[in-house]
Amino acid sequence: MSRNPKVIIVDGSLEGRSELHKMLSLAHVAVLGEAGYGVDAQTLVEDAQPDVALVGIEEPVARGLQTVEALAASYPSLPLVVYSSLADGGSVRRAMLAGAKDYLTQPVDSETVTSSIRMVLDQEDHRQRRMTGEVPQAQSAGGTVITVFGAKGGIGKTTIATNLATALHRETGQTVALVDMDTRFGDVAIMMDVPVDRNIADLTRRIDGIDRANIKDYLVRHSSGVGILPAPSHPGDWNVVTPDHIEQTVRLLAQTHDFVILDTPGTFNEMVAAALEMATVVLLVTSMDVASIKDTVLALNMLRSWSFPREKVKLAINHANVANSVKEKDVVRTLEYDVFWQIPYDEAVTKSTQLGQPIVLTKPGSRVGSNLIDLARMMGGVRPRQKSVFDRLLKRGA
Repeated sequence: MSRNPKVIIVDGSLEGRSELHKMLSLAHVAVLGEAGYGVDAQTLVEDAQPDVALVGIEEPVARGLQTVEALAASYPSLPLVVYSSLADGGSVRRAMLAGAKDYLTQPVDSETVTSSIRMVLDQEDHRQRRMTGEVPQAQSAGGTVITVFGAKGGIGKTTIATNLATALHRETGQTVALVDMDTRFGDVAIMMDVPVDRNIADLTRRIDGIDRANIKDYLVRHSSGVGILPAPSHPGDWNVVTPDHIEQTVRLLAQTHDFVILDTPGTFNEMVAAALEMATVVLLVTSMDVASIKDTVLALNMLRSWSFPREKVKLAINHANVANSVKEKDVVRTLEYDVFWQIPYDEAVTKSTQLGQPIVLTKPGSRVGSNLIDLARMMGGVRPRQKSVFDRLLKRGA
């Protein structure tokens, strides 16, 4: 990725271009020029050779989408970021299908825009390296690698990852390692109530001496039998960890465990890309709100742009709240993706989190506990449990 990315602004509104230009200048982002739609935009790209094009789209959207489509066709290696006040799923989807790599809903701030610029440049760099063979398709060396991924924070990924790891070990009797890759929060140790005597940064500092024989020494053993590689207590310690370190660590864990669960942050960076590349299965988590659905559209389009195998991606809807702002049929229609699993809302989740124990241990008969156990059995290739009348009554009263 370019250290000082150079961008252009394409917008049918002179006022819109001017406001964004001013914001980017204050954020020290180099703006090479501005243009309207159509030929003006094509000419500016040709003359300026930017790293990223920011394209504003408002109603009527036809001309803006036509420009996005033309730029994507003429300059396939130029990442396009659309910004718009239109926040509905249909508008997001049309922009992504036209060729946008990201979609920002106005009003936007400089941090959001610069973060998007970095993300799309990382994506393009990753795509180019894959095309040249510099980043080969990674294969797990034995164990099944399950990457729990979602394009937004606060949708329950860590709760799912910790419970899935615990239930996999209990239901299959096989070895499970859980890696906390959340570079922002890293709550696995708290949710599993284990000490952080050693973490992924400690392992990285000694990576040259790590092998199959001693990697387990860096795992914290949970009472359930799951081996945990926690995130650092201080976010700054992530500076010593690189995507290569992640790949080497996951590969060794897959050689020494039957299942490796990777809990990732609600954002996209090079380490998340490594976690996706290493995955045997990606459990893509979304919740039933507009922001999460929008971000999931972007995530799916990102994976498609990598030619990521569709069969690896399993979509899971987590009903994290009582009220849902989106209907399920609208989710399926917007995402154009089959739902693999649905996790019901259950107040018992909050209590188990406060106790620092997975709900599959504290209340296995609850709605969510039973659901996540069934998910683990499905992922682990174990036959579904036969529900007895007693089980159903227990679940109803939980």
